[in-house]
Amino acid sequence: MKVKISKMDNQGRGISYACDKILFLPRTLLGEEVSCHVTKEKKTYLEGEVDQIITPSPLRILPPCPYYGKCGGCDFQHVSYADSVKMKEEMLQGIFQSRHLWNKAISVCASREDYHYRNKVSLKVRGGKLGYYFPQTHEFLAIHSCMIVMNSINQILLDFSSFSFLNGDLVIRSNENNEVLIDITTNEEVSFDDDFFLRHKVAGILVNHECVYGDPCFFERKNGVLYQVSSESFFQVNPWISTELFRYVKEITSKAKNVLDLYCGVGTMGLQIAKKVEHVTGIEVVAKAIMNAMLNAKLNQVSNVSFHLGKVEALVSKIPMEFDTVILDPPRSGMDGDSLSFLLEKKPTKIIYISCNPMTLVRDLKKLLCSYQILSVRGFDMFPYTKHVECVCVLSLK
Repeated sequence: MKVKISKMDNQGRGISYACDKILFLPRTLLGEEVSCHVTKEKKTYLEGEVDQIITPSPLRILPPCPYYGKCGGCDFQHVSYADSVKMKEEMLQGIFQSRHLWNKAISVCASREDYHYRNKVSLKVRGGKLGYYFPQTHEFLAIHSCMIVMNSINQILLDFSSFSFLNGDLVIRSNENNEVLIDITTNEEVSFDDDFFLRHKVAGILVNHECVYGDPCFFERKNGVLYQVSSESFFQVNPWISTELFRYVKEITSKAKNVLDLYCGVGTMGLQIAKKVEHVTGIEVVAKAIMNAMLNAKLNQVSNVSFHLGKVEALVSKIPMEFDTVILDPPRSGMDGDSLSFLLEKKPTKIIYISCNPMTLVRDLKKLLCSYQILSVRGFDMFPYTKHVECVCVLSLK
């Protein structure tokens, strides 16, 4: 069937109408006429795939990646990077304005590198080949390299014949010094070509979470702060945009005294701001991350921080100290009810909410706005060419 794209949704999909229902079409642009077919039918909406672009948008370009539209990793390679950033600005503004939370323009800080930026990749290994599953299926798509991961990771992918195992899972991380940390999960024996370690800067290799070569971590430096990062610990995936994000958080916490850092990871944000405040208290559920955070404080000779292991919702009410500022960087699912209730009870002067999921962010904001007002909203393009965008919202107590 033929349809015309009349608007865009908050995931960057084109919207049209068919059979008296709204129809979502990925990788389409405003004003385009397309031929498509329905792939999923729900009670109130349809999802589809494009068969042919009949009338292309002036913004449309030829995607450079041969796997685009198949692997499910990228969403916006059919437009220029500059246009994809504009689309994310419009997406954020639409999400906030439709919920009457923020009516001003929202800018998105562009990444210095739009390709080869990602410092982590998770792949399937099937029959000695690397790849992904097609979106929402278990159909395997073999790949040779990925245009959005760092070159140091791609070099490992191109040299995968050096690995002996044929089936399993592979996670590769890299730091800005191009040192890689390789984490393999498999039921098979694993060995490596003798010259593999001469061809690559390998910080460590883990097999089934046991370190078999080097160290189970590497080091990364951001704005003068040194971090040890283990294979299990969260760390921002875009080295260039994370530097800008850290600078921004440092700037907006310049007048803080006691800071509560929830979902603190390896101490990422807390150690960035520690020298500007009286004390930082971090909470994190991943044990390796807390161990990293404690070591990172020592590495950077920072003594005015403390880190606590456990779920935020379980520990947050047990912290005796009073806080004037809270930094939140929760998972994509957002904040839980107990933690939100704690914030509304304690009423810190300022809340800095960092989110990789604008939908759960605005859901939580609606609960917080009974006591808080939004001072600013800013986007950071942590994930170029994907529909995802990092968002920083600053709240002030009314």
